[in-house]
Amino acid sequence: MERGIEMKKKFKLSLYIGTSVLLALFSNAAAGELQLLPHPSSPGTDVRPPEVTEVHSIGNISSSVTNIGLWGDPWANYASMEWPIGSGSSYLWCGDLWTCCYGDITPADSTDKWSVCCDYGNWELQPSDGYPMEYLLPGSVAPEQTQYGIDDWDPDHDTPYGLGIWVENYTWDIAGYDNFMAMEMIFTHHSEHGNPGVPLDAFVAGIRGDCDVATADVTECHLDDLVYYDGHAIWCNDPDATFEYAFDGPENASTQDDYTYQQNPDNPLPSGDPENIWYYYNYLGTDGIPDNDVDQNGVSDHFTILAKVVGTDTLYRQDPLSGVTLFEDGMPFYHYSHTVGDTTYLVVPRNLSYMWDGDGPGSSDDDSGEPLISPACNGFIGWRLLDFWIVKADQSIERPIDVYGYPIPISHLWWNWESDPGTDPEKYDYMWGKNPDLNGLHSGPAYMLDWVGNPNAPEVIIPDNPGPFPFVYDAPLSLIYPVFDYRFLICFGPVELADGDSLHVVGGWVMGLGLDGLRMNADLLLDAYYRDSIWGEGLGIETGTPAVLTGITVFPNPMRTQSSVEFTLQSPSHVNLSIYDIYGRLIENTLDSELPAGSHSCTIGRNHIPGGVYFVRLQAGNEIQTGRFVVLE
Repeated sequence: MERGIEMKKKFKLSLYIGTSVLLALFSNAAAGELQLLPHPSSPGTDVRPPEVTEVHSIGNISSSVTNIGLWGDPWANYASMEWPIGSGSSYLWCGDLWTCCYGDITPADSTDKWSVCCDYGNWELQPSDGYPMEYLLPGSVAPEQTQYGIDDWDPDHDTPYGLGIWVENYTWDIAGYDNFMAMEMIFTHHSEHGNPGVPLDAFVAGIRGDCDVATADVTECHLDDLVYYDGHAIWCNDPDATFEYAFDGPENASTQDDYTYQQNPDNPLPSGDPENIWYYYNYLGTDGIPDNDVDQNGVSDHFTILAKVVGTDTLYRQDPLSGVTLFEDGMPFYHYSHTVGDTTYLVVPRNLSYMWDGDGPGSSDDDSGEPLISPACNGFIGWRLLDFWIVKADQSIERPIDVYGYPIPISHLWWNWESDPGTDPEKYDYMWGKNPDLNGLHSGPAYMLDWVGNPNAPEVIIPDNPGPFPFVYDAPLSLIYPVFDYRFLICFGPVELADGDSLHVVGGWVMGLGLDGLRMNADLLLDAYYRDSIWGEGLGIETGTPAVLTGITVFPNPMRTQSSVEFTLQSPSHVNLSIYDIYGRLIENTLDSELPAGSHSCTIGRNHIPGGVYFVRLQAGNEIQTGRFVVLE
């Protein structure tokens, strides 16, 4: 038995029982700064760097990373998402990197479902020759940064499909940005190490989180956890939209009232103490409050509110703890709008899998969050997807998108340790959203319909009611499952990777006090991705000084009849100016011509454009800038 499995069993001895939609949009899309993992300088050798564990500890999180696709330390030698830093209480037993694909893509010369994973002692990803673990203080992106390369063609692995992965992890010590570990990963296909020339079809990557909340609870902390997902309950004003997420039975997720929103009744702290957290999915029962809209503002709590537009004013949220104003420095180009009364909310799904401490079965009192120990286990831990895209071997950009343009996972799954998948086909099915019995699953992403009939994507689940959300399984308590030793798996794809193609994935681990704190810190993670002074790698955000295009303004904004788009060219360039709605749909091409250096102005008229929020996209050569404007009714 290998070491990871041995340690896990030691901890658990006392357990009770179709072609995807690809849209080439931005030739200078995010993450051009990341290092692609090139072909090895010494192909065919087994000279590899050592396995090295480094610890991030600059912010409010302390956690180890190991250069085999592993976050946290299941051997308990180092901190594993210790939060708050210095508390000695870790929330992550083991976080690891999974991938899968299908076809005749390995040296085994057989067509099958394949997986390559960092998995409890079955370490199929090994440090790459020439790409050792590096600990940078400061790094090129963040004050604290680790980076390394791994691959699947170790001589001990008899079915590699030629996958090289470059990983970067970032932490900050800046107020508001110190409760998460961000990461960027590049998955590059090197077919000479698999089946030369055969692409990786139906390729999916994922992050598994085995979160034991938390080690401050010395009484079997792994046995009383719960798990759920933010980003499936849809609020939408679009009269043409027919989707609505529904779990088993007739109840729509947006009106679901299966839980009582409350604090732990046995917590000795007063109700107003911030450490006495509120729970959303911890107590079964009806209280008349929709579970997905506890604040009752008419917007799903599963969504990040980027801003709200009231009349001519755009209002941004503020983190009450750090004072950071979110998204004023940039926001996702694609997002949804939702109008409630005279207010239009700009929102994106949170794409967040998370876990927390529930009521342990061996306690006579409700010990959710362990309020009687110090430190309490009232933190929530999760992993959020921010973005993913493909850089082709010729350096062109392709963006797999769902029906509304915003990147979403393909699946969020959870299971208990007794259902851990072991074989490649089992792991493939899990990553594609198919657990053994499909209990609690009703719908899934609309783009899966494009993969039905693809011979390299067998047994595709056909969504009953497709929409802009992943395959999501209902929370354990709704399915009459107890608190237990759960883990989650959040996955991204599917895509096809030809030889030399790279899939870029951006996301991160997040910690927070209660679900409210987790959601706020997950939103700050997204804000950091679009904020030049922090991370500044988000789509449409320039991190350097543009060589050709500077400045873009829309005036007047909001528009009643017409506005001018003003910009400056540093040198002559071909310029294209287009208008998009908030769903990413092209409204019109306003300008497409060669222009000299200097200041320019282009008039956009209201014409047939109805009232709402729009984006202007200006491309000069290879540079792109975007601006947002409002058209009044």
